[in-house]
Amino acid sequence: MRTFQLFLGLALMTLLGVACENGNNNDLPNNPVEQKCYKGTMVVDQNDGTFYTQEDVEVDFEIKDGKLNFVMCQVKFAKGMPLKLDMVVEGADYVDNDGSYTISGDGIIPYAMGGPFEKFTITKLNGTITDTEFEMEFMCGEYPVTYAGTK
Repeated sequence: MRTFQLFLGLALMTLLGVACENGNNNDLPNNPVEQKCYKGTMVVDQNDGTFYTQEDVEVDFEIKDGKLNFVMCQVKFAKGMPLKLDMVVEGADYVDNDGSYTISGDGIIPYAMGGPFEKFTITKLNGTITDTEFEMEFMCGEYPVTYAGTK
């Protein structure tokens, strides 16, 4: 746990993140037809019997080149993280169910602060996106993460 916080703290001090503004993120191309913005709660299991919860997390998504990409805006994954960051996840699989989506993915390297975060590779991603709700769960490295948001 302490290694996780130290690693993220050092990375945050050496790199500058791009903030979400009005539900758009510069790391994701603007796609007004399929891009959505949801606000909800992210919970990270700290693997020590405690959970870190962050409210009002914005998540935007887009579909591009047959894959679903999403960004979690201004998130912290542990109480000890000194700053919030935007985490971009590109290349999730999806199934279109008449305008709602079932998402999945494994082995996706997220990007934050301008570079890849291989240590926190996304595995076991699964979730659903509708016109009003975005729910997902995944492993971020060794840390289980859940998110539930509404539009």
